[in-house]
Amino acid sequence: MKSTFISTRAISEATRLSMIKMQAKLIVAQKEVATGRLADVGKSLGHQAGQTVSLRQEHMRLSTIIDTNTEVATRLELTQASVKQMLDGAQSFLGQLIGARNSETGPGVIKGQADGAQAALIDTLNAAFNGLHLFAGINTDVKPLADYNQTPPGASKQSVADAFLTAFGVTQQDPAVNGIVPADMQTFLDGAFADLFDETPWAANWSSAADQNLRSRISTQELVDTSINANEPGIRKLASVYTMLADLGVENLNDQTFQTVVDTAIRFLGEGIQDMAKMQANLGIAQERVEVATERMSLQIDIITTHIGTLESVDPYEASTRLSTLMTQIETSYALTARIQRLSLLNYL
Repeated sequence: MKSTFISTRAISEATRLSMIKMQAKLIVAQKEVATGRLADVGKSLGHQAGQTVSLRQEHMRLSTIIDTNTEVATRLELTQASVKQMLDGAQSFLGQLIGARNSETGPGVIKGQADGAQAALIDTLNAAFNGLHLFAGINTDVKPLADYNQTPPGASKQSVADAFLTAFGVTQQDPAVNGIVPADMQTFLDGAFADLFDETPWAANWSSAADQNLRSRISTQELVDTSINANEPGIRKLASVYTMLADLGVENLNDQTFQTVVDTAIRFLGEGIQDMAKMQANLGIAQERVEVATERMSLQIDIITTHIGTLESVDPYEASTRLSTLMTQIETSYALTARIQRLSLLNYL
């Protein structure tokens, strides 16, 4: 006859093993009560675990795009504000041009206004957000335009001076510019001067911006241009108008030739304003697409979150009841173990 399975030690060992198992279950129950989620998703869901992993990956992917869209929306908003500032400046300058056309003090006044407008245009085009230039295209780490009046003169100012000297044989500051006739000035403005603001000379002498704009993924299936660059036709038109009136010696021109310059500037400025309005519209379309995509993905995230909750969530009441039951069982086991430890055959001999 064996007493192994009815000995105090055997009973105590069995109780200890039972307590270890209950303590392991207690840890699981505590985690589920605290998180509201299955402690071991793979073990609990079995073949459905792959589904919840896929849902969580999609949730993370959409959340990342939404975070990116927040930055994109801010960049677009700042770019839109800058374009509006340039457009408002151009429209204001157009009114000043019309008023100065037949004024005796017009040439001197309009030159000063053009100097300020040109500097403001360059400052606006060099604006940056988070260290990235808004109007540089994909060359975001490069300032698009250099200061026109820097010392020594940059390529932009030098190219204008060279073209003027070639056309008229004098510099812009020479009093002899008073002898330039309207026809010759018109030929210069529509020819050699206008050519300075074509794509190739502009890129060589004025702009360090890339023609390619930033493209951003605003949803799982949409890529959108989310910037504009300083090489846009409307921007080049504004730059040509301000340069025309700031650096072609208009203060020394005779009245007829000055009026020719102003009339040409008004024509170029009108074209530039139309192009800038198109840029505004394109930016507005991009802003709307970003907003719509973000709203759509937010709805998708809500649906995914619901599905994940359905798969992974635990019933809080059931989990709490299970936790309480386990704690009661463990406390009872401790009490039984203590009583078993006190058992001895000597008490009955």
